[in-house]
Amino acid sequence: MRFARLVLAIQALIMFALSLAYWLRPYEMANLNGMLLMESASISHMRVYYGGLQLGLALFLFWAMRGPERARAALVMLVITMLALVGGRLGALALDGGELIGFDLASLLYRLLAAALAALALWLLREPAAVEADEAPAQRIEPPTRRLVDEPPQPFRVGDARPETPAADATTPQAFRRGDPQP
Repeated sequence: MRFARLVLAIQALIMFALSLAYWLRPYEMANLNGMLLMESASISHMRVYYGGLQLGLALFLFWAMRGPERARAALVMLVITMLALVGGRLGALALDGGELIGFDLASLLYRLLAAALAALALWLLREPAAVEADEAPAQRIEPPTRRLVDEPPQPFRVGDARPETPAADATTPQAFRRGDPQP
């Protein structure tokens, strides 16, 4: 769990730093990507999508560091997200016939490394019960079969009255019925 938390913490810090950079310096971050922001809507889009998404992912990763179940979900999310971004970048390069500029190459290598580390942390975080399950078949636990009442059930006959209940004293709480006077 320690390695998984380390991977999640590093990724969360990187994503948090990137979100701040996209929020505070959208022009510079856009220029690193080879984009030029011309309208206020494009600046807003850069801040909301790139900054906000990175911030949300960072907060999710910080939240996921609290337990192994959460960490598993976050590591799976990291592997899938990073590999999808790698596939998208390689697909864009193939479609556009472009070359890997320095920022693209660094981003591609970072995402591959992040996916590999998250996959390793996920593999190390696997449950010990799952490992033991490969060695011996699981034993089935039978549900309890004891009856709540030891006497056999009695058939209901038309005209049977409700069973008598002991008289209630003043300390026994009574059910409230509509129309009863309030104390």
